Amino acid sequence: MLKKISQWLGGLSGASSGAAEPLAQISLFGKHPGWDDHMEDLGLLTQRLVDVRRALYAEGIAGNIDNGAWEKLTPDAKIARFDHAFVWRYGPSEFVYGRLWASRDARGRDKYPMVACFHSRGLRLDKMAPRCAAIIERLSNACRRTDDAHAVRGEFLRESEAAKAQAPALIGESPSFDASCLKLAATDAALLADAGEGLNRCCYSIWREGHAAAKSMKSGSQRGTHVRLPVIDVAESSLGRGGSAWVWTTVAHDVLAERGIGHDGLLAIESLECGHVDLICCGAEGRFAPTELFCLKAARSAIPAANEVPYTIEPAFAAQVNARVTAWASDATKGAST
Repeated sequence: MLKKISQWLGGLSGASSGAAEPLAQISLFGKHPGWDDHMEDLGLLTQRLVDVRRALYAEGIAGNIDNGAWEKLTPDAKIARFDHAFVWRYGPSEFVYGRLWASRDARGRDKYPMVACFHSRGLRLDKMAPRCAAIIERLSNACRRTDDAHAVRGEFLRESEAAKAQAPALIGESPSFDASCLKLAATDAALLADAGEGLNRCCYSIWREGHAAAKSMKSGSQRGTHVRLPVIDVAESSLGRGGSAWVWTTVAHDVLAERGIGHDGLLAIESLECGHVDLICCGAEGRFAPTELFCLKAARSAIPAANEVPYTIEPAFAAQVNARVTAWASDATKGAST
C-alpha cells in the first residue's frame, strides 16, 4: 500500500512516456494554504500531465507573472481572479480536463492558482466528459474547504482510487460525442442570430489562427495561436462546467480538418466568471508560447470575442460554413471529422 501511495504522490519521477493503454489519472498542483510555497505535485504520473503543468503553470502563468504582463492591464481590462475550466484535446479519445482557481500558499501569496486535472485516454468521451467535470468539481471544492495538506492528500487519494476503479467499465469509443457537441454549436441561438454572422466570424477566426499554427508546426516553431470565442448554451447537455470548451475544441477540429489543416493539440480555456472561451491552437510538439496565456486575465475589453469583431468574410467562405452548420444540426454524425 505504501508503494502504491508513493507512486500516486511521486510527481515527475513517476511520469511515463505515454503508452497507448487506457488510463484515468488525476493530478493536483499549484498553490494551497497547506504548503509554504508551491504545493507538492500530486499524481503527475503521465507525460501529458507533466506537459500540462509545464505549459500552463511553470511556463504560461509564471511567465506572465514574471514579465508583469497582467500588472500592465487597467482594472477594467483585467480579470480579477482565476476561475477557469479547460479541455486540452489530443485525439479522438484522449484529453486532459481541468480546473484552475484563485488560491494562496501558507504565507498568503496569491499570484498563482491551484490546478486540478484529469487525464483520460481510451475511455468513452460521452461518459468521461461529465464524470471528469463532477470529479474535478468535488476535488476542487474539497481543496478550497481546507487549509490542511494532509486533508488534500486524502481527498486526492479517494478520488484517484474511485476514478481508477471505474475506468475498466468505460473503455471504448464514442463517435456520437463529437457529433453532439457540433449540434450544440449549430443550434446556439446567439451564434445563429443575424443569419449566423457570429458563428461565421468564429469559424473564420478559427480557420485563420489554425492555419497560422499549422505553418508554425511545419517550420518546427513551438509558438501557438489564440482566438477568443463566446460561450455556447450547454444547459441541456451533460457536459458540466467547462462545457463550452468541449464544444469549441470539437468545432475547431472539424473546421480545420475540413480544410486539411492538421494540429498538435487544441486547448480551450473557459472563463467561468466572465463567459468566454480562449482557444489555443498548439504549434510543433503540442507547445505554445507563454504569451498565449495572457488571455487568462485579460477581460473582453482587452481581447474581444471573435463574434464581436467585424471581419469581412468572403461569401464563398460563409456559404461553406453555413453548409457545414446545416450538416451539424440536421445529421450531426456526418458533420463530425473525428
